[in-house]
Amino acid sequence: MSSWLNTTATLQNVTTLPAGISIAKALEVIQNHNLHMQCDPHMVKYESIPRPSKVETPTIPANSGLVAVGEPEYYCVTDKVHTLPAGLWDSNVESTNEFVNLEKGVFVRLYSPLNVVMETVWTVRENGNGGIELVEDVLIKASRLLVGTVKNMCSTNWTTFHGKIVNLMKEGSSSSS
Repeated sequence: MSSWLNTTATLQNVTTLPAGISIAKALEVIQNHNLHMQCDPHMVKYESIPRPSKVETPTIPANSGLVAVGEPEYYCVTDKVHTLPAGLWDSNVESTNEFVNLEKGVFVRLYSPLNVVMETVWTVRENGNGGIELVEDVLIKASRLLVGTVKNMCSTNWTTFHGKIVNLMKEGSSSSS
C-alpha cells in the first residue's frame, strides 16, 4: 500500500478530576488494564494473549519523553462497532491491544483490521489550578478512507469512557477516606 493512501489524525481529550482523587489513585485506576478495557463503551470481551508477531518495536515511540515502568502486556479485544446509525448494521471487530504502564500513565497501542493503528497516551497531571486532569492523547494511523470514521468514533465516545474511569477513581477514593 502506498503511503499516499495512508494518513494520521490526532486528538486530545482532557477531563478535570473531582476534588479528593489523588494522582496515585488516578494512576492506579488507569494502569489497571482490566478496568481500563471495561470502561471502553465499545468493548464486548477481551482476553490476555502472548506477544503477537505483528507488534512493532520499540514499544513506546522514541523521543516521546515517556518512561515505561513495566513490560508490555497484550490482549485480544472484541469491540462492537456501529457502522450505520442507530445500530442498523453493527459488527464485531477484533483488535490486538498493547498496554505499557508509564511513570505518569499508560500507553495503549491498538492494532485493528484494515491496517488501523491507534496509539493513545493516558496521563494524569496537575493542571496548574491545584486540580488534577486525566489527559488522553490519541494518534490514529489509517487509510484516508477510514481515518475520519475512527476519529469520529473516538470523538463521540470519550466522555463516556472518561466518565466510567472517573467513577472508578471516585469509588476507590471514597472507600479509602
